[in-house]
Amino acid sequence: MDNMKYIIGIDGGGTNTIGQLATISGECIARTQAGPSNYHVVGTKQTQDILKEVVKNLLSHIDDISLDSIYFCLGMAGLGRDEDKKVIGQICDDIGIGKNRILTHDAHIALVGGTGKQEGVIIISGTGSIVYGVDKNDVEARTGGWGYILGDEGSGYDIAIKGLQGVVRAADQRDKPTQLTDVILKQLKLKQPSELIRWAYTADRGKIAQLSQVVIETAEIGDSKADAIINSAVYELAHTFVPVVKQLEFTHPLEVVFNGGNLIHKNVLSDRLKKWIEMNFPGCSVMTPKHEPVYGAVLLAMANI
Repeated sequence: MDNMKYIIGIDGGGTNTIGQLATISGECIARTQAGPSNYHVVGTKQTQDILKEVVKNLLSHIDDISLDSIYFCLGMAGLGRDEDKKVIGQICDDIGIGKNRILTHDAHIALVGGTGKQEGVIIISGTGSIVYGVDKNDVEARTGGWGYILGDEGSGYDIAIKGLQGVVRAADQRDKPTQLTDVILKQLKLKQPSELIRWAYTADRGKIAQLSQVVIETAEIGDSKADAIINSAVYELAHTFVPVVKQLEFTHPLEVVFNGGNLIHKNVLSDRLKKWIEMNFPGCSVMTPKHEPVYGAVLLAMANI
């Protein structure tokens, strides 16, 4: 039997689940990917099956070993809440991940992976949006993340819905014409705005949120409606960021990492938000992620060995 100790980091989301096997010094040995494991979306049975599959695939890369010799860190959507920790904790017990485990949420592992350390702030704008921070005293704060009905301002879904609303308002002549009309209709292979009704009410949230990229690109070519939508998203994300910084005590310079499909690449949204942060919080260091979230789970496990 292998007497070495290892780390398994898991990034479990609503789209897929990524697992990484590493040595206790953080050297990656193997990586695997499986289906979604957000139990709110797929149920506890599939979540258990997926986590079991990920662990099994990773363990196949090392000699026969006791699970007690492995340090686990699972970062999954919703795991900041106690009731979710109970559900995932029970699943872990059932598949043998009973000892040496950290259960945390996806924003936490994304922050640690993004900065490469235990302190900083992450601003995420993907399908949803959230700001999360940990300070030098290990105190946490989070804002946003309320979901698309109650919040998620500055998210892909929010940007996309405002883009679609811009098209229908222009179609009604309540607002002036916008290039978003032609661009969105072309993207969706539709001929006229009235066809958006059927599309919007049958598309899932993720599919709608993908249109945020079209809105960003249309803002970059100078469309005033798209530009206003991006400015609104910058305002919302900036004012979701501020309360986190005010609640926490950071060493300087404060590292702020951008993540999510709308911020991870250089574009008009990420540029304007970066500029706002650096202007209003001098000394902030805004960055794209150093590592992916699953490696953040590995780093968190390393820090707790």
